[in-house]
Amino acid sequence: MRSFLNRPIFQDYRLLVGLYGLIALIASIQAVFLSGSNNYSIFYYSLRHLLSGVSLYDLYPAQYSDHYHYAPTFAALFAPVFALPYSVGLFIWHFLFAGVWVFAVYKMPLTRPQKAFGYWFALQEMLTSLVNGQTNPLIAAIPLFAFVSFEKKQPFWAALAIVLGTNIKIYSLVTAGMFLLYPRKGRFLLSMVFWSVVIGMIPVLLTSPTRLLWQYQLWFRQLLIKSDHDKWANTSIHKLTHLFISPDVPTALIIGLGVVLFCTVYVHINKFGERSFRFLLLASVLIFQVIFNPVAESPTYITAVTGVLCWWYVCPQNTLDRLLLLSCFVLTILSPSDFFPAFLRDQFTAPYALKALPCVLTWFRVLFLMHTQTAIAKPDGLVLLSEK
Repeated sequence: MRSFLNRPIFQDYRLLVGLYGLIALIASIQAVFLSGSNNYSIFYYSLRHLLSGVSLYDLYPAQYSDHYHYAPTFAALFAPVFALPYSVGLFIWHFLFAGVWVFAVYKMPLTRPQKAFGYWFALQEMLTSLVNGQTNPLIAAIPLFAFVSFEKKQPFWAALAIVLGTNIKIYSLVTAGMFLLYPRKGRFLLSMVFWSVVIGMIPVLLTSPTRLLWQYQLWFRQLLIKSDHDKWANTSIHKLTHLFISPDVPTALIIGLGVVLFCTVYVHINKFGERSFRFLLLASVLIFQVIFNPVAESPTYITAVTGVLCWWYVCPQNTLDRLLLLSCFVLTILSPSDFFPAFLRDQFTAPYALKALPCVLTWFRVLFLMHTQTAIAKPDGLVLLSEK
């Protein structure tokens, strides 16, 4: 793979951007002309419900199936898209989110070969996410933008990225855990309060303050809704636990243990100054918010795969690491696609949530490295880790 990417043509940003534009086009054509998009319908009608002052969170079977799960701010932020004719907005939707993710990776402090590898590695996973018309590429990009802002000592803009993500999917709040590794912590916390108020009040431009407060109450209630069906419908560490350990393990216990493990790395205060350590925390954030989400679906894994890439850039890249990366490519990325044998997908990978397994194992590998790693600066600018 490394020799493959050393060829200039495969590192050409014009080719890579063109490929992501092509898969966005494929997703748009499929959604507009063939299959439609229930997810986009949920987003599209949210603006009309906000303007009408009716509940964003009720069921509207004549318009779409399932519930709206996002903050009221989401409907207001994307009002310029939702105000367009339905087919026009749906067509540009996929380009918008693919473009945001591509730009976020481009802004990362990585070498050109690293970025090229990331674009090639995640291409199929991006397509899987796009054809479902969800916001997951944006959710994957949010921690990258926050990381870049933190690295530039700009906590104000890091807070903006995190608050935006939280108003789309609440699990984006995990990204705030990175602020402990950086200076200006007080400024970051004040910035979080500032942006939470500013962004949270944007819908006032489209509805009354009383109605907006009511919508937020409904949103918080919606976030607390649990479904027994979700225990078996998700693709996460929850389903793996319920399948292979016990179906009686409480969801709260799994999340609680995950949070405790996530936080153990903060004991290494002396490593906060190492960029490799900060990269690994970014990887942990990205993977954690997917594998510990009790309602995680296959299209959400563009976020976890982005985390796997952040881990790969700084891990020792020994035999174990290469096996983990390969398993991620085969089970996480390829298994939902037509490149993977349908029999294996239907009989094994889907029923047993094997798409989640490589990301779960990689997350534990990330934690292990954060507790044991020693940074090594390489002559070509790459920063790898070796274990003590």
